Amino acid sequence: MGKYPGMISFNSFSNQKRTFLIAAASLLAISLVASSGNSAQAGQPTKFSIALIGDMPYDAKGVAQTPNVINAINASKMDFTLFDGDTMSGKGDKCVDEAYVRIKTDFFDKFLKPIFYSVGDNEWVDCDRAVKGGFDPNNRLALVRSTYFQKADGSYISLGGPNSRIIVSHDVKYPELQRFSYKGITFVILHVPGSANNSAVATPTYKTYNDKTTDGDDVEYKARDAANVSWLNKSFEAASAEGSIGVIVVVQANMDWEGYARDAASPNNENTAAFTNVKQALLTNSIKFKKPVLLQNGDEHWYQVDMPMNETAGKLVEKDKGSLVENFTRVQTFGSGFNHWVELIIDPRAENLWTFKVHIVTANLDTHTPAA
Repeated sequence: MGKYPGMISFNSFSNQKRTFLIAAASLLAISLVASSGNSAQAGQPTKFSIALIGDMPYDAKGVAQTPNVINAINASKMDFTLFDGDTMSGKGDKCVDEAYVRIKTDFFDKFLKPIFYSVGDNEWVDCDRAVKGGFDPNNRLALVRSTYFQKADGSYISLGGPNSRIIVSHDVKYPELQRFSYKGITFVILHVPGSANNSAVATPTYKTYNDKTTDGDDVEYKARDAANVSWLNKSFEAASAEGSIGVIVVVQANMDWEGYARDAASPNNENTAAFTNVKQALLTNSIKFKKPVLLQNGDEHWYQVDMPMNETAGKLVEKDKGSLVENFTRVQTFGSGFNHWVELIIDPRAENLWTFKVHIVTANLDTHTPAA
C-alpha cells in the first residue's frame, strides 16, 4: 500500500505488473510446448490393434463356434478385422446361392467394425466337386464378387460395421483386390486361393483337387495372377509415396514357402508353382521397401508365425539356403477345428512393429483325454 490509505505506490504496481507478465509468459510457453507436443503426436502413427481370422464358419462345428469368436472381437478394442478366406468347407458345404447370402448375413454382417476379406478356394474353386454340388467355379466366383464386393450398379460393398476413416481402393476388373491406408500402414488384400490357385492340373505329377482327372482353369488363373502381381506392385508404390511405415498383405493360400507340398509323395503333392509369381513380387517389393512387411494367410487352420523368405540375387531360395529377408514376416491364422483369433498389435514406437497376441476362446475349447 502507499503512504496514504487507498493509494498504491508506483513501485508496488510495477512489481505486480512484472509478476503478471512473467506468469503470463510462462503460461504461454507451457501452452506452446503442449500444443507443439500434441501436434507432433498427432502427426505420428499411434499404437493400435486389429483382429486376424480365417477359415470360418466353414463347417457345422464352425457354425456353432464362430459366433463366440465374433462376440469376443466385438467386445475387444480392435480397430477392424482381416479375414483370410474359406467361409465354407471344401468337402461338404454345397455352393448353393442361398449359402452366400446366409454367410454374409450370419457372419460378415455380425462384425461391429469393418472386416476385410481375401477370397478362399472353398467358396468357388472347389465348387465343382460333386460333394459341393458340381457347380461351375467361374459362375460361383461371379456370385462371390456380387455378394461381397461389388453390386450390379458398380458400387462397392463394405463388410462389417462402418469406419469413415478407411477409404478403400479397388481394382477395376477384380473388385476383391483392395487397398487402404490406416495409421501409417498400407493394407493390401489379394485374391490368391488354395487348390493350386485354380491353375490347371492336368498331369498325374500333381494331385487333382475337385474329383476330376483335370482341374483348374489356366485362362482364369493367369489373368488373375497377373492382376494380383500388378496390384501388389502398385500398392507398394503407393506405400512408398505415402511414407507408410509398414505393409500388410492378406491372401488365403499357404503358398508353400518351403516347397514341402510340392515335393510331397504322390498323391499329396501340389502344383504350388502357381504361387511363384506372387511370391516373387512379394520378395522384390519387400527388398525395395526395406520397412516391415507382414503376410497373413490361412488355409492350414493352425496358428504360426515365421520368417520364411530367403533369397539369392533377388530370387527366392527355399528352406535354409540363401539370405534371410529380415523385414518380411508371415502369420498364419487359426481356422476350422481351432476357432480362435489373433490380435495383431502395431506399435511404431516398439522395436518390432508387429506383435501377436493369441486369444483362445474358452467356449470353443475341446476336451482333452489323457492317454491310458
